Amino acid sequence: MAGVIFFALGLALSVSAQSRKPTVVSLDYCADQFVMGLADREQILGVSPHAGRAFSHLRERADGLPLVRALTEDVIALQPDIVVRSWGGDARALDFYRRFGIDVVQIGYASDFDGARRVTLEIGAALGQDARAADLVETLDIQSVDSGDSALYLTPGGVTAGRATMVDAIIKAAGLTNAVAAEGWVSLPLEELVQHPPERVLAAFFGFDEDVASNWSLSRHPAMQRILANAETYHMDESRLTCPAWFVADEARALAGAFN
Repeated sequence: MAGVIFFALGLALSVSAQSRKPTVVSLDYCADQFVMGLADREQILGVSPHAGRAFSHLRERADGLPLVRALTEDVIALQPDIVVRSWGGDARALDFYRRFGIDVVQIGYASDFDGARRVTLEIGAALGQDARAADLVETLDIQSVDSGDSALYLTPGGVTAGRATMVDAIIKAAGLTNAVAAEGWVSLPLEELVQHPPERVLAAFFGFDEDVASNWSLSRHPAMQRILANAETYHMDESRLTCPAWFVADEARALAGAFN
């Protein structure tokens, strides 16, 4: 009889251990989005100090969560099962975490909605939240209709997004054509903007700290001020642009509604 009791107790403990979802710490604000969006509250042992900043899309969920610096000793002291990172923390510490039995989930690069879907599902699986991740990625299924209109993405320093970027994927999902034919992130000369002013501008990060801190920002130039004043301008939600997560689709829908 005692053997049966011990067997049943051992089985119950084994099932409980298998069903327990892993605890997690996120090391940067991109990792914060996936952790706050996918994990149960009780799984989260800490998020980055930037989790509540304006560029953090799920910043309201950071309220009440412990803030953890991306320092090896601070993370290990919490003894999480998993560390999630995009770029935060010292990459040399990753093997150190593993030696302490902490799994490291590295957020992969994604430049389109398929990539955002893949990354979200991968992190959901690592957190034991497959079903939640599957529900969230359904929002990435957008049937866009080409409006025939083009738009130029523009940041205060004159940097724009061409093909093979998530911004380009958002523009296309919104039914627009990217005015930039080049690939990747490129700088637009002010002279070109003056000679060929865009009819539609997708403005992002204007008024953020880096713009305020620099008196030499292109956005302060009178010519740029005229371009923005004369163009049909849509101010993008920067918090939807800083991480390749499911909410990029929300920005595409908002953009489509603004111009179509």
